[in-house]
Parts: sequence; structure tokens; C-alpha cells
Amino acid sequence: MTDQDDILSIEEVGRILSKLRQADLLRLAALARTWAIGLDRRDSADLLNEALCRVLSGQRPWPIDVPLPAFLSQVMRSIASQWRHEDARELLAEDCNEIPDEPAANSVEFVDLVHKMRTALNDDAPAQGIFDHVLQQTSRDLTRMHLGLDATAYDTARRRMIRTLQRKFSPDWNSK
Repeated sequence: MTDQDDILSIEEVGRILSKLRQADLLRLAALARTWAIGLDRRDSADLLNEALCRVLSGQRPWPIDVPLPAFLSQVMRSIASQWRHEDARELLAEDCNEIPDEPAANSVEFVDLVHKMRTALNDDAPAQGIFDHVLQQTSRDLTRMHLGLDATAYDTARRRMIRTLQRKFSPDWNSK
């Protein structure tokens, strides 16, 4: 563990950051743009602000012997990595409101339902592709790459897929 004498105090960090010149801020913004490449839901300004918040709050202690650009660069790299993992995280069963009592993966009803759902998406190739990737539990980024979709096109097609399936398979779908 780091000894308290080896890290800057919150007051020292605040003093150093308050003395930054415009050129220093521009360099930090450029570093943030570099680390923000590939972030879907956040931009470089969010990344830089989050890094500064974590440093000023004491969540990320600043070692005395590490220069400001190197330290903040690594803090931003770490945060960007964390955000990428959060964005790529698949929905887990415990995140769902309804969990089926028994798995239906091998049942005839499940196969029939998947076939009906794919048929309902026949007129929308991107939505059908996303549906297939959801069944295969492919990550969002890999799905986008396989289908050749950017983030906006992926999100739009996914929403269309969900709306179509909800419309066609309302809660009483089994009685039709």
C-alpha cells in the first residue's frame, strides 16, 4: 500500500490543477480525445471531467513522483476501459424482471417461438441479424462489426426489432 508521504494531498492536487495554463488544458483535452476513441455513450469531455473528479475527490491518489500529464492520462485510460466494459456488458438474467421457472432452450416451444420471431423480422435484415446475434450471445461491438453497422444504425435497428417483436408477440401471443 502507498504511504501517505508518497501521494499528494487533496489540497496540493487542487493547487496544481488551479495553476494549469490554457495550453496544459488543451493537452489534457487531446489526451482525453485519444482515450475516448471507441466510447459509445460518453465523449472526451466526460472522460476528462470524470478523471478530474476522481483525482480531486481522493478516489485516485496522485503519487508525488508522477508528472500531471502521465498521471491523468493513466486515470483516463483506466476510466475509459471501465466504461468500455460497462458498455459491452451483456444483460444478465438477474437484471431481468421476469426469470422463467424452467429453461426452455431445448424445448420444441422455444424452437417454434424463435422461428416465428425470425419470420416476423423477415422484412428487416439488420433487425433479424441483431436477433440472431442476441440468440448467439454475441457482444454489441462484435454484432456491429459482423453486420457492418455504426452505433446509431445498430441502436435504431435494435429498437425496431424490439418494437416489432413486442407488437407481434403481445402477452397473449400464445393464444393466437
